[in-house]
Amino acid sequence: MGRTRRNELFWLLLIAACIALFVYQREQHGRVRHDRVAAVAQDPNADIVTGSIAEKPARKTQPVGRYYVPLGSYGSIDQATRRYLDVAQRYPALERDNKLKINTVKLKGDGTFHRVRMGNFVSEREARAACGRAGFSAAQCPVVATR
Repeated sequence: MGRTRRNELFWLLLIAACIALFVYQREQHGRVRHDRVAAVAQDPNADIVTGSIAEKPARKTQPVGRYYVPLGSYGSIDQATRRYLDVAQRYPALERDNKLKINTVKLKGDGTFHRVRMGNFVSEREARAACGRAGFSAAQCPVVATR
């Protein structure tokens, strides 16, 4: 078998393996999705819309913090979401530890604002450390204490 023929055979097998893997993953995804839809269909409260379809993992109880860092206030949820995702990409532990949030606030006469915050730190020092790990300078991270 010539070298060109072996190259062609190699690429043909590689492409076939990729297609087989793609089909397998699609079948597995469809099976999981079908099971989840069936479980929801049996639930008498299936018509109730919630914020998430995923079950939340059990969390350890942590002391409620008093310090947070405002990262921006936006008139559009799209802009707030972009900021949230930017920070989550820089420092994924904030999102995993539920320390990164978007709060929606309605102000009389000014409309609705979406605030992006890092928060519920137990100390100012912890908040500043999180800023450093997220790649923010001290000027970009004003720590605010709640009342």
